[in-house]
Amino acid sequence: MPLSELLAIIPASGRGERFGMPKADAEIDGVSFAEHIRGLLSSGGVENIVLARYPDSPDMLSSIKQAVGEHPGYKSWLIWPVDHIFVRPATLQALLDGWTAMPDAVIRPVYEGRSGHPVIVPGWLDMEADHHGEGLAGLIRAQVCTVIDIPVEDIGILRNVNSREEMN
Repeated sequence: MPLSELLAIIPASGRGERFGMPKADAEIDGVSFAEHIRGLLSSGGVENIVLARYPDSPDMLSSIKQAVGEHPGYKSWLIWPVDHIFVRPATLQALLDGWTAMPDAVIRPVYEGRSGHPVIVPGWLDMEADHHGEGLAGLIRAQVCTVIDIPVEDIGILRNVNSREEMN
């Protein structure tokens, strides 16, 4: 499956009230979180990247839906929340390899039995279906998607940054 069929969405609508600023603008090693993730995606060969920054969006799923609506026609979406800055390049490559083999499945990383982010979701997923208040995970369960777990040695898939102290 060519990577041109994949749209990477970086949900970044939060105001970062607990963090003290929008996380998309926070920096690690002098680079904003958003640009850090964009750089990892680009170095992995992903060209179609959208920063889903919608200040009036009530939650991450709403931001994803809006980005998908503005960028139709992709085979799949790679969802990488802006506060998951510690994911390793090898993990991205493992996910892309899994997606190439199974483009109609949900591809998710798993570290020591726990799933995390980023995830790749098939474009046929009905984003308007009832998610039972469980966001993207609820949509996936409700639509009985095939889920492929990709084992990774990367605790970064579980680490979302909620405070400046968590950046170390």
